[in-house]
Amino acid sequence: MLLFLPSSDLTLTYERSRFLDSGDGAEANAFCERLAKRSPYAKVVRYGTSPEGRPMIALIVSRAKAFTPQALRRSRRPLIWVNNGIHAGEIEGKDATLMLARAMLTEGKHTNLFEGADWILIPVYNVDGHERRSPYNRINQNGPRSMGWRATSQNINLNRDFVKADTPEARAWLGLFHRYRPDFLFDDHTTDGADYRYAAMLSVPYGPVLPTATAAFSSSLYEGVRRLNDAQGFLTAPYFELRDRARPETGISVEDFSARYTHGYMAALGRPAMLIETHMLKDYRTRVETTYATLVNTAGLLVRDAARLKALNAAADRPLREGETVVLSSRPTNERRPFTFHGWRYAPKPSPAAGGEVAAWVHESVDTPTTVQDRYAPGATAVAPAGYAIPAAWTDAIERLRLHGLSLRTLKRPFSSAFSTFRFTGVRFGSQPFEGRFQPTYTAIPVNEERTLPVGSVIVSASRLAMQLLEPEGPDSLVKWGLFNNVFETKEYFEDYAMAPVGDEMLAKDPELKKAFDAWLAVNPTAGARQRLAWLFERSPYWDARLNAYPVVRLTGSQIIDRSR
Repeated sequence: MLLFLPSSDLTLTYERSRFLDSGDGAEANAFCERLAKRSPYAKVVRYGTSPEGRPMIALIVSRAKAFTPQALRRSRRPLIWVNNGIHAGEIEGKDATLMLARAMLTEGKHTNLFEGADWILIPVYNVDGHERRSPYNRINQNGPRSMGWRATSQNINLNRDFVKADTPEARAWLGLFHRYRPDFLFDDHTTDGADYRYAAMLSVPYGPVLPTATAAFSSSLYEGVRRLNDAQGFLTAPYFELRDRARPETGISVEDFSARYTHGYMAALGRPAMLIETHMLKDYRTRVETTYATLVNTAGLLVRDAARLKALNAAADRPLREGETVVLSSRPTNERRPFTFHGWRYAPKPSPAAGGEVAAWVHESVDTPTTVQDRYAPGATAVAPAGYAIPAAWTDAIERLRLHGLSLRTLKRPFSSAFSTFRFTGVRFGSQPFEGRFQPTYTAIPVNEERTLPVGSVIVSASRLAMQLLEPEGPDSLVKWGLFNNVFETKEYFEDYAMAPVGDEMLAKDPELKKAFDAWLAVNPTAGARQRLAWLFERSPYWDARLNAYPVVRLTGSQIIDRSR
């Protein structure tokens, strides 16, 4: 049975189409504007403009009319952020979120959520991709009848752009995010993968990147939401991968996501979040209702534990102590726990196009005893410095630090000292770009070196996020995203006629060097003149001392104090 409000301007295409379609971006924006005009407890904020010129908006909902960042940060209510349409074909979150806002603001529903939390609702994040609408954008997905595109108009996947922030969309989003700094974040998606009975799969970070107490809170939150969803008919599981989709008894695994993703970005800040993935083969109405129920059930638990949630986030925001060990990434342990997989009977079908059988399922319930691998140990770790200094020339990296809401101080005078930093060895690049960037792999070697930081260099205090960005071993560090690729390039070269006499003199004057050279020749007997001279050039005073040297340095407390005088 359709549920229509008396006033048709507060219904959605989703409802008018009998749950088969989803409206365009103009409808979502107009819907938010109408809610804000009807209710004093809602306000529309335009926070950016897409590359194709479309407005990017958020709807703030606050029973206390706390619409400014200052008012919301002072509130005892948790600030809940709901992100939709980052992959604009996966759009059920938009319709569910708009209906939830309508229910709170005009229907008198969910009063506990309306009075117990403040909300920032983004109906569509990838606004350009949302308008690249077609019935053929997601071959794996069952509705709506027309949907948007996964990537932006610049063909960037926004759910890989939270650290490198290459897109106008990500830069605008980060500006809004760090002005308001939510206590909890939802990101609404649709899965790909196999067919099974689960309506929702949830990724709630609880790995060692998070503070221990926040990880425990998140783990308990997931279990609470799963029980509520299951009881309401929305079968829910962790966001898993099947080792073998034809044989679920071989086990499933659960990933701990890094900071390039929305909910991984929250974890990098030490804050809890939830990725909602509804099952792509369920019909669109089921996916919208599943998302709606998950939002309501989760938010209810957050409101119930609001004081604890706020306290955990305040603890995560505290300054790091110099010498404190910080986990930058996690790795799965070998622990496997019992799990019952609620699936369908696997029945592959022949396909002339594929030249053999392809995966298929018959909707006959099968419960398979299996195991889940969902426990993590620390991966990369780092000891916190007091802060970091970035030379003024590295403007792109400095700009990223500002986008991420970090407070920067600028050197007014040059500063020379012995600094802890890194040099890179074994640097390699792939043959193709990933999200528009060539990412290096390397080994980062800790070193202490005398350096001079020029005027205009910036200092940033160590924090969880700063360490994720600036420690080279962070899984989504600025180095790994290619923000410092220039340090891996040789810019000066030698001519053999110029280097040969220099090399002859080096060998004649330094017996230890001559011994090392002979040892190298023994291993490389076919080395030609160019290779021989290159070996010596790398050890000569003409060699570029900055090649493969990390420009960023780690600061001790005393070095930071020296700069404040």
